[in-house]
Amino acid sequence: MIYNHRDTENTEILPTPELMNLSLAFFHGEQVIVGFIVAAVIVLLGFPLLLYVWLWRTKVSELKLAIAFLVVTASACGVVALSSPGSASILIFTAFFIAFIFSLPWNVITFVVIGMVAHLRISDNEFALIMLLGAGINSMLLYFAAKKMRGLIR
Repeated sequence: MIYNHRDTENTEILPTPELMNLSLAFFHGEQVIVGFIVAAVIVLLGFPLLLYVWLWRTKVSELKLAIAFLVVTASACGVVALSSPGSASILIFTAFFIAFIFSLPWNVITFVVIGMVAHLRISDNEFALIMLLGAGINSMLLYFAAKKMRGLIR
């Protein structure tokens, strides 16, 4: 039980600042979960649909597909980098998770090497840059995979 120690005569439970901070952290975590779910739905439904439409319904080149992938991920990284450090909105979390998912596994590898091995703290802007670099690598890999898939279908 959490008691308010400022009032020694009254033993009833009163909210303390520690208890109020816990409730605010709960609501912040709820926004993270909603942002992750929205980003996961966008990525899990949107990316396969984009590939299907690109493979069988359009004649768009592989380069344009890779550039579109890079622009979407770079836009999400830009939203994350330009947001204020204390902001917590579903839009920011959704943009972060979209950029995070589209730049996997490179962002996790870099985070482990820099954060865990070198024991350095990475700021939000640096992490957005790491995700942008990972998106560049993934767009290059997408370009080569798209050329291979287009060659198999023709």
